[in-house]
Amino acid sequence: MIQTFRQSFRGRMYHVVRDPANNQFFRLNEATYFFVAMLDGKRTVSEVWEICNNQLGDAAPTQGEAIQTLGQLYSLNLLHADLPPDARGMFERYRKRIRREVGSYFMNLLFVRIPLYDPEHLLNAWLPAARWLFTWAGAAIWLAIIATGGYFLVGRIGQLADRAAGILDADNLILLYLSFALLKLFHEFGHAFACKAMGQRTGTGGEVHTIGIMFLVFMPIPYVDASSSSAFRNKWQRALVGAIGIIIEMAFAAIAVIIWTQTSEGGSLFVRTVHAIAYNIIFVAGVSTLFFNGNPLLRYDGYYVLTDLLEMPNLAQRSREYLQYLVKKYVYKVRRPTNPARTPGEARWLFAYAIASGLYRVWISVRIFFFVAAKFFFIGTVLACSALVGWVFMPLGRWLKYLATSPELHRTRTRAVGWTAGSLAAIVLGVALVPAPDRARAQGVVEPRDVAIIYAEVDGFVQTTRPSGAAVTPDDPQALVTARNRDLEARRDELIAERKLTRVEAQQAFAQDTAKMQILDDKIAFLTEQIAYVDDQLGKLAIAAPFKGTWIAPNVDRLRGAYLKQGDRVGIVATDDDLIIRVVADQTVGPRVESEIDPGGLVEIRLKGRPDIELTGTIDRVLPAGSERLPSAALGYTVGGSMAVDLKDPEGTKATEPFFEVVVDPQTSLGATVPLYSGQRVVVRFEMRAKPLGVQWWRSLKQLFQKRFR
Repeated sequence: MIQTFRQSFRGRMYHVVRDPANNQFFRLNEATYFFVAMLDGKRTVSEVWEICNNQLGDAAPTQGEAIQTLGQLYSLNLLHADLPPDARGMFERYRKRIRREVGSYFMNLLFVRIPLYDPEHLLNAWLPAARWLFTWAGAAIWLAIIATGGYFLVGRIGQLADRAAGILDADNLILLYLSFALLKLFHEFGHAFACKAMGQRTGTGGEVHTIGIMFLVFMPIPYVDASSSSAFRNKWQRALVGAIGIIIEMAFAAIAVIIWTQTSEGGSLFVRTVHAIAYNIIFVAGVSTLFFNGNPLLRYDGYYVLTDLLEMPNLAQRSREYLQYLVKKYVYKVRRPTNPARTPGEARWLFAYAIASGLYRVWISVRIFFFVAAKFFFIGTVLACSALVGWVFMPLGRWLKYLATSPELHRTRTRAVGWTAGSLAAIVLGVALVPAPDRARAQGVVEPRDVAIIYAEVDGFVQTTRPSGAAVTPDDPQALVTARNRDLEARRDELIAERKLTRVEAQQAFAQDTAKMQILDDKIAFLTEQIAYVDDQLGKLAIAAPFKGTWIAPNVDRLRGAYLKQGDRVGIVATDDDLIIRVVADQTVGPRVESEIDPGGLVEIRLKGRPDIELTGTIDRVLPAGSERLPSAALGYTVGGSMAVDLKDPEGTKATEPFFEVVVDPQTSLGATVPLYSGQRVVVRFEMRAKPLGVQWWRSLKQLFQKRFR
């Protein structure tokens, strides 16, 4: 016996029809329901249609709508008439339905459902114990749990994210699956009990007749069919049934956070296992809520909550039909195509949802592929192939069949085929042949062209210093740093005194002993050389600037009176009016810059944090790959840069892979008021030779695979 329920959607009355045989629901507007209700077996279809036109006027279903309604009822075996039994037709419709279901499995190979058991009696027995969860007291307890979990999570988010890379490690897979299955079991039974509780509260049933196994990315987990909540008149009750799984997962995640923060990996085996399970529950609940269950762009809980709150059932299907309607009406020029949008507001929602959900499904599938393939390449490849078949080849095949056989195109088939073929040809040719701009970006740091690190060349105690930031030249009378070495001074005095004494001895030996005089002359020459060496050493105690620039020594004031050893770093002298940019280009950008851009080629420069300031520059030279030390730690991941660095490196400048270094000469553009300063981080955009998009995409795909899978 068919059941009907009245519901209001977006201010319009509808009748929801339920078929108890398969627990399927259908929505009819008032005019269509009036037409169907008049089919009592005594009136002909023509008579009923005439009555509808007389009583409903313009609101009556059109002839096409009436025929479409009868066809849908017939295909669903809901139409009974005084005609000979059509067993063959019933079996044929059954086979078509099975083929559609099998086709949907191939299109959703990541999310296959297999029904197993009718849990109605089990739920009725346990409902009294679970009904309190759907009261205000249950909501208060849930909020308290979430707040407590959030309190324990403060300051630990980074630690949570760091461990995500090992979630698919072989020794964690069993715990990951057990945590996932346990969480989904409570999740699904939450839907079931919420459906039963709301159904009893409203008196509209709320039966749950199916529990089964869903293979989510080939991993078996439980699922429950709570679609009978569609009969609830209150949209907030329907939304609660859809959202209860997310609510339960958030509560479990909060409890797991508390356990995870209070345990560690270094305890006993039991403590380590509990710690690992808690982390897996946090990860599963967070990822599934953010990317799957709670995301309305996929047909999971968030999707059904959104459709209930918007009062737009079948949002995903109708959004695709709306895009098809736009093509049929404005491109193929089909006469009177069926518009699934009943109001302008619905049209905007359908269009936006179709675009957003399509892009998101592609994005999440690619992310799943790379996440899984990084550990299990074969499984990831199977997922990618199934997605390609389900989302490209099968829809394309159905569309080609529509172009070839649909009676809807009997007047405009030539135009439709021409537009379709022309559009596909234009896309293929445009992607494969038409050159398109090819650009790449890399980060760099501003540095002076000439930099000299100033070291102490002689040991000594610092006497005077120049203040940091002073403009200096090699001819300045005041040295950067002056020091005193009393040992050298005493040594000089000794050498001078010894040379005087030796000269006196040489004068005495001049008339008496020629051989001795020659020895003394050699000694005088040696002492003179020693005095000159000591004088040179004493001269180096006054450190002068090697070239014109700026003296940079932030801690120079602390050096006064300190003892400097030979080789101690004192500061640097850098040019302040002649700057360069040292750009680090990884293995995907560097080879292209080296091979496609000649020295002197122009580049665009943007200041990091100030994209409104645009500068230009020219490439001075490209240093080939081999460098592993970044010019500045500011270019590493740890402080917001773009290059991956070795986390064990205390300086934060050791890159994880060799890179190309590109030296750029900046040129300030007209109107730019912000000059470059040494140490600034910039983004440099390189303009490569134009090439077709297909070539660019193929290169990016190969680089991505090489980087991910070596």
